[in-house]
Amino acid sequence: MLERFFRFLGEGMPEDVRADLHREAFRPAVVVTQGRQARTFLTELHAWRGDPPVLPDVPVTVISGSLADGMPRRVRDAATAAGRYRAAQSRQGRHVVAARSGHYIPATESDLIAAEIRRLVLPPAG
Repeated sequence: MLERFFRFLGEGMPEDVRADLHREAFRPAVVVTQGRQARTFLTELHAWRGDPPVLPDVPVTVISGSLADGMPRRVRDAATAAGRYRAAQSRQGRHVVAARSGHYIPATESDLIAAEIRRLVLPPAG
């Protein structure tokens, strides 16, 4: 049932990526893992608000979606503001807004993610 509901995630993906998604993302073990994460998520989130992880002095990129796609606009705006704030906590932080994406940035703008990874790991040209 989950695979049918989230079918849109595979739209526009290369065939091999869609095959990986089909083979791996909807297995019963994924639901078990998500259930385990859900048991501690809110407790961890609350703890991080008071004592956020300290980022080492390394380049950090936070990518935020810009489309509300199913969430109220105020929630999307708050999530984007949180990403901007988190990036600002690092001396080498950078906040990038994915203009064509909501929550599923890897599915909608994988090219943006790849470009940011290249920017982080490759030396500047010239």
